[in-house]
Amino acid sequence: MTQDTAPATILSTRRIAQIASIAALLALAGTQGCSRSDDAEVAVKQAGRSFNSIAAGDPTAFEEFSEKTYRQAEALVAPHAGSENGYAEAAAVSVALAKNGLASLASQTASSFETQALHKARIIRGMINEQLTMSALAKAAGQFDATQELADIERIIKLRQEDVKLYQAQRDEIDAKIASIDTLIADLRSKSQVERNKSGALELEMPRVSATKAAQIVQQVREHTLRADQFELEAMRNDGIVGQLRPGAREISLNVEKASSQIALLQDARKELKARETSSRDDATQARNAAAQATKRIQDAAADYDEFCKNEVAPANEAAISMARAAISALRDADGPIKQIASLTKSSIEQTLAECHSRQAAGFAESAILYNALIEAKIDGQWSSLAQDALESQAESKVAANDAFQAAASSLRNARIKGDEAEKLEATALRLDKLGGVVPEPELIDEPLDDESDEMMDDEEFDSSTEDEPEIDEEG
Repeated sequence: MTQDTAPATILSTRRIAQIASIAALLALAGTQGCSRSDDAEVAVKQAGRSFNSIAAGDPTAFEEFSEKTYRQAEALVAPHAGSENGYAEAAAVSVALAKNGLASLASQTASSFETQALHKARIIRGMINEQLTMSALAKAAGQFDATQELADIERIIKLRQEDVKLYQAQRDEIDAKIASIDTLIADLRSKSQVERNKSGALELEMPRVSATKAAQIVQQVREHTLRADQFELEAMRNDGIVGQLRPGAREISLNVEKASSQIALLQDARKELKARETSSRDDATQARNAAAQATKRIQDAAADYDEFCKNEVAPANEAAISMARAAISALRDADGPIKQIASLTKSSIEQTLAECHSRQAAGFAESAILYNALIEAKIDGQWSSLAQDALESQAESKVAANDAFQAAASSLRNARIKGDEAEKLEATALRLDKLGGVVPEPELIDEPLDDESDEMMDDEEFDSSTEDEPEIDEEG
């Protein structure tokens, strides 16, 4: 499946948490506090600080910490969502944010499993090429006239040589990426050390200056230390990227070695073919046995792939999708003064859901390609029904992804943001519509609606509670 690139997140988790807190405070301005409201306020603010603590780091590097923090934040604010106090809506948004954070972490896990499944599928397709090679050798060995067989071997050698060139190009590309990132890491760590040296130099000056000057130096030391930490954190993040690239480089190198080995074997076969014509029947039997063994390995690997998809990939995807839907459901209690924030939050969660379905659809498409390759290679198995199931599941996931993208666009528009941000959000909503398969209709020149018609549309689409919603400007 070809899927458009995933949309940029409208508001980060940290940004939404800050806006939710501000909106809640605005909604409570001038109201009488109570103990339950005070408790809810404390819970919402504490949850916001928890979200900030995650946003300050790299969630992919601290998944265990992030998951724990999200679950703690959810447990903290969940009792206040839907309660009758001023912070109930803010608590509901915080619950949704926590669940969306958990959904994002679950999505990362599902993505990892999908990547493993993709590698398994490609390895099997490589094995199919090997099996086809063995089958070609069997056919060649069974012929007394070596003319056609030599032509077949030559064709296969060229195909494998092209494979080697492709693999080498892929390896060179990954090696270049790794080298570039290694250079970046070294630069970041050098910058970090420079900042720490500056900090240390300033600390040495403190005993020799006045208290006022020392206070200024303390601030400078803090700034250099923070910059050093930021450089180091970015270096660690890039270390993780390199760690993800290296297994792929090793796998490609193995493919080069396997293809080169096959080329060498085929070249040897080409040299020996004429000498083996007298014993071609025995050689054909051996080649057929090798092809049968390759077929058995393919069947075993395909069965392992199918089990992995059922037992690992599918549950991981469903967990991420279920958590995203739970996050959306949590917003049912956020329908008061911070309805705008709830709509923005809902849009962000629906994007997470859409991306989960899109990734799932891509996985089903890859499965269908593999099963069809097995059918074409005449490997025994229930590949036709599996291919059909994969295509149907791909279509269902694609529809679900489109629906989620369209829902995300609708939620953005339901926020009814005004001012400079309105145009930006509408552009994003149009992009989400496009990702959801909505083709914009050509603009029609028509008479503008009168004021009365505008009011009727407003009344039908939005309830009167939106009049009390706080407006959100760019500073929010």
